[in-house]
Amino acid sequence: MTHSTYNLLTKLCFIFRKRAMEVERDSMKLTLTNEHIKAACILSMNAHNHSQDYVTNTKKHGGASSSSTTKDVLIIAFKGSMEVNGFYQDDHFGETNVDCNMFPSLQRIAEGQLAKVNGSFLQKFKDLLNNSGFKTKLEKAVKKNKKILFTGHSSGGAIASLATLWMLDEYTRKQNIRFPIGCVTFGSPLIGDGTLTHAVRREKWAGHFTHFVIEHDIVPRMMLAPKTSVKEHLPNVLKQFQEKVNPVTTQKPNKIPKIFNKSTPVKTIDHDQLVNGKQAEAFFEHVLINASTVASHDAFDLMEPTNSLKDKLSADFVKVSPYRPFGFYVFCTQGEDLAPSTPRQQLVVENPNAVLQLLFYFMQLPNEDQDLAQFALQSLTENFGYEKELNKNGLQLEKTVDIKQLNKHLLTSNGDTDDLVPTRNKALLDLTASAKWCLLAVEEAEKRKEKNMNEIKKSMREYISNEREPTTKIIEDMLDEIVVYGKKHRGGNIDHYEAFKLQKDHDDFKANVNRLEQAKIWDVIVEMVRRKDLPDDFEVWGELVDLGTRFRRVYEPLDIANYYRHSKGEDTGSRYMEGRPKRYKFTQRWYEHANVTAFELVSESNFVAEVEELMKPKKKSEEVNEGFKNIITKVEKWKSDEKIAYEDVFWGESVLSKLQEKLA
Repeated sequence: MTHSTYNLLTKLCFIFRKRAMEVERDSMKLTLTNEHIKAACILSMNAHNHSQDYVTNTKKHGGASSSSTTKDVLIIAFKGSMEVNGFYQDDHFGETNVDCNMFPSLQRIAEGQLAKVNGSFLQKFKDLLNNSGFKTKLEKAVKKNKKILFTGHSSGGAIASLATLWMLDEYTRKQNIRFPIGCVTFGSPLIGDGTLTHAVRREKWAGHFTHFVIEHDIVPRMMLAPKTSVKEHLPNVLKQFQEKVNPVTTQKPNKIPKIFNKSTPVKTIDHDQLVNGKQAEAFFEHVLINASTVASHDAFDLMEPTNSLKDKLSADFVKVSPYRPFGFYVFCTQGEDLAPSTPRQQLVVENPNAVLQLLFYFMQLPNEDQDLAQFALQSLTENFGYEKELNKNGLQLEKTVDIKQLNKHLLTSNGDTDDLVPTRNKALLDLTASAKWCLLAVEEAEKRKEKNMNEIKKSMREYISNEREPTTKIIEDMLDEIVVYGKKHRGGNIDHYEAFKLQKDHDDFKANVNRLEQAKIWDVIVEMVRRKDLPDDFEVWGELVDLGTRFRRVYEPLDIANYYRHSKGEDTGSRYMEGRPKRYKFTQRWYEHANVTAFELVSESNFVAEVEELMKPKKKSEEVNEGFKNIITKVEKWKSDEKIAYEDVFWGESVLSKLQEKLA
């Protein structure tokens, strides 16, 4: 490595330390240095030629052994697949539900909707995890509090991402073990859907992932196309990739001794010709068309989030790729009128919606005179250009620019503020007007989500401002009113649960109005969550989880009392639990996720409904007796749980006493 290249690489450490990538409060992001990235890139390429599914920097692998600055980090590089079934599990997109036992956090918490991931990548990682040697190596590293960096090129990067997600879920969340962990990929395909992207942002894990993408590299876009559209040319494309990492010769070894032979050079296959221009063009067009469909689909969703037409069209006519980006993307870009020898500029993008748009728009031909076949062949070649780029120009992250800094300049003709855009990132300026509008739509969508969250804050005591409307109801104030209502009935003939069912006094009427007002506030919140119109980390916002938990414990017994007061379900035979309001399901799941516990169908806030069911006529005595015992056991467990505020819970003394009398 030349001295100049080394100087460029040394700037990586400064840049990545300078960028404060937010991470989950219980996890530790590995701070990347120039040596880490250099070693990861070399090791990722070497992994392709290794007999095992992964290699590490603890042994020599083609010059990728540990240096003095990387020996404190265990770098694991995964081997990529060069087979079609290594990318696609079926004829469509090959997605499958994530294994919730392996990745419990990869879901939408409230709805319990599991993320979808590429089935081929998931199966390969599962097989790897069943390899006792691999798992043992990780366990030893964790026990030693060693820094861990997963890496991979092409589909090897997909396995690296899954490994990182598994480590964060298994060790950071489940076992509460803190250790530095990171993931760096080079030209990696997409691996999961929007639910996975949401989960990563919700847990603040995005900062653990850094994905390098050379501007026109087709592999990071490939999973946006179904197998049916690329299967004709994909085998040859992957065969060409295989030849690039492991060239073969056209000439068989000559068995005649050398002393009787003239020394002749061995002819090798020109692996760039395994896919000709016409084939590359067809492959490129299929990927680009599908990428366009996905980008347009999501851009429309950003601009019209409540429009149901998009969902109907998607369901009835067009099946778009489920795959979406996550983590930090570093686009290695070059303006169309810059010389090929000009060092690439780096554009760092964290917002996954912006990444998706750039994955499409950076793939468009720079001008009308560009030869499509040549451009398509270049898109294949660029997937193997990362190590070359590293050695030729260095990854010049001193020129890194965050897209958030440029959005306000995107639609100007020359760029404001001393031509900020063209000097900082020429490729971004060269984007079409449509691309720039999409990037602005991404930013506006984020602002809309923040605005919605601020509207919710107006109903919370801590965020009361002098400018608030006098009619605005404060959640905590209404909660306190119900607490007072409950205390008023303590020591009387009946508790507040029974009083609420009877609705004889004015206080009972006021409590019911209060209940309806609270229900309206929380139903609006639930609907915003379902529409994905709030920030991704909204559901793990500590103040919301605490307030939602208190709301559930105080108000759900009143909803149950109201349900059985009107004898709902008598005609249909339905139960309260079957139609339990989402405002209670959601808040319960938020609490359980925050405390890393499994979902309980019967909880401390709704067990009274089960008691009411046992009180119904025609229940067999054996069933009632067994049910009563189970409830008493659960109540005792909840009462001993230090996380449950005793005073917020209605412990059902009155209804339990009635049930006990029935059993006597």
